[in-house]
Amino acid sequence: MKKIFWLIVAAGIILGGCTSSELITKNYFILEYYGHNENSALIQKTPIAKSIYIQDSKISNTYNRSQIVIRHFGPRITYNYYNLWGVKLSKAIPDLIQKRMQSYNIFKQTHREFLDTRPDMEISTTVNNIEIYISENIQQARVNMSFVLRNSGEEANLVQYEANVEKTLLSYDYDTFVQTINDIILEETDHFIQRILGVCGVDSCVVEDINQTEEPTTKTEQLSDEEVTDESNGMLLLPALSRTDNEPYFQAINDQDDIISGKMGTPLILPQGEYAIRYGSGKSNQLMIQENIKIYPRYKTIIEPNWGCLVVEVIDKNRNYAKVRYEIFDLATGDSYGGGFPAEEEIGEQSVVWALKPGLYKITVNNEPFNTYSNFTTTYVEKGEVKKLTIVMDTDDEGIPTNMIGAGVLEESFLEASLEKTKFSSAIHGNVNINSDNEAEENENTTSIILDAQLQNYLLYDNNPVHYSMKNLIEIGTSKSTNEDFQLAADEFDLKNTAIYYFIKDFGVYGRVDANSHFFNSRYYSADEFYCAKFDTDGNTVLDTVRVDNVKVRSSFFPLILKEGLGINYRILNYSRANLSLRVGFGMRQEINNDVYQSINPETINGVEFREYHELKSESKTGTEMSLVGTFQLPLNLSYSLNADFLFPFYDEKNYTMELENVFNVKILKYISLDYKLKLTHKMPEIGNDYIARNHTLFLRVTYFLR
Repeated sequence: MKKIFWLIVAAGIILGGCTSSELITKNYFILEYYGHNENSALIQKTPIAKSIYIQDSKISNTYNRSQIVIRHFGPRITYNYYNLWGVKLSKAIPDLIQKRMQSYNIFKQTHREFLDTRPDMEISTTVNNIEIYISENIQQARVNMSFVLRNSGEEANLVQYEANVEKTLLSYDYDTFVQTINDIILEETDHFIQRILGVCGVDSCVVEDINQTEEPTTKTEQLSDEEVTDESNGMLLLPALSRTDNEPYFQAINDQDDIISGKMGTPLILPQGEYAIRYGSGKSNQLMIQENIKIYPRYKTIIEPNWGCLVVEVIDKNRNYAKVRYEIFDLATGDSYGGGFPAEEEIGEQSVVWALKPGLYKITVNNEPFNTYSNFTTTYVEKGEVKKLTIVMDTDDEGIPTNMIGAGVLEESFLEASLEKTKFSSAIHGNVNINSDNEAEENENTTSIILDAQLQNYLLYDNNPVHYSMKNLIEIGTSKSTNEDFQLAADEFDLKNTAIYYFIKDFGVYGRVDANSHFFNSRYYSADEFYCAKFDTDGNTVLDTVRVDNVKVRSSFFPLILKEGLGINYRILNYSRANLSLRVGFGMRQEINNDVYQSINPETINGVEFREYHELKSESKTGTEMSLVGTFQLPLNLSYSLNADFLFPFYDEKNYTMELENVFNVKILKYISLDYKLKLTHKMPEIGNDYIARNHTLFLRVTYFLR
């Protein structure tokens, strides 16, 4: 078995090596000069007859390092050790300023060093802050720096310019952050140059209202070699305001009227040139258009949003999903933008995101027309924002939606909800359970009807690269068979905790701690009296042979089964309707037994059953563990979940542990579903042959979501 473990480890290392050349990749960023964003109004035909020396920048110690600085809410900062500056900022920033001034022909000579002669003037810069600000709902690039122009050898400042700029990032990645910092430095250098030209008296070529010009509607960022397929290609990105992958498509049209389609939130590779873009929801004549969008080689052009997004949810008074068609109209013109049914998020459907022009819209339900005075509401879509509109429907006695009874924005914005890193849900299930299994004995099947209740809690924390999930199930139930009183039938406490750190996209390190137990004493009941004897782990008699109709076989909270594991997690599938993960690593199992008894080879003599119970010893195992965990949303309201768990002990190949749980759920009505669970468990009795125990469970489940 030890050989199997090392083979699995070697295979994981080889597979990881094939996936990535290094497990933890460090990214290095540089600042570069961009000529396409120059201000032609500042270019001088005749330069100022002075020589200028641009000194190295002075940078505060907090920011004078290779790690990119992350500013959090309040005074806290952290350093990113995997996204680093590939240049010294103290030299790269004045290099940009030098190239800008040379390109504009501002001074007769502009150098970073003067070896032979003393320059006429000097420029010094001080960087107080250069950082990325990260909060739950926004990310910004921030620069605080000062520019000073003075005569060489003098302390008096001819020109002093302070820049304090914060720009919201339209794409949450470090490429965009660095490009935005690059843009800010060049833009603020332009403002500084304008001040210099004013002081030097060169006003014939100055645009007097340069500070009043509108902000450009596009921003650009440099692309990596992996993102482009040709040196003349660039990228176009329309940001996904909802931060989901369910926003509409857009069209980019070149001067030959070729149409190339892309999806909002996904960069589209395009050849260099000018394009018109058509985007939004609705019919072709309702789409928004922007023209003269330039695509530069090896740059990503990001469109500043001039649209807003609308998401429509329809529920009943009990907050259950209501399958009711809605339609969206422009309130000013009466034009319909289309309609549809709300998403049933509980089965994995994604809400439709409507990208619309800012304005007032009318939403109707039940196929009502635009001019209806019933079953409608209105909402305003704002530029650059996402609004989630909730419509509440009344229902009849059979739970069928009838008329609208309310509407509005009831929850936090859709954008904030989608960015929430911690999510908690809780539900109560009432079950009618028909059960058949051979778990007690290999050749003995038992059947019973069980009524039980379950409290199910689920906690998820997802903040890349850290992923943590907690699942907790508490189940209490009773059963009744013919000629028997109500008995405790279902009694379980199950807790699963899993933490994963993804060091590359789909590979990570996982750790888990699981626990399984129960709350009450368990007894074995029989319709007929039987002879029973009990012996402890040392062979001492606990209960002499007596004639009874029931016997206690388990005490409260025992057996307590603990599972711990540490290893490699590979995410095979990661979609909204299908996810599957494989885990391989080092595992441990402990089964703590106290007053837990197992029946050994019961016999029947002269029509009377003899049952002998032996107390189980506590045991612990270590070995190689393998797990396969997945959930799938299938057609026809069918969902399937899989949890396969194996432990192969290092020194006992036959005494392996297997738990294979398959759960199928069919949603019948809004809160009524049919569940079928097949659980296969490898049994290793202390006396007798090992076998696979099968547990079939059929639930008619009524669910109420607490949150």
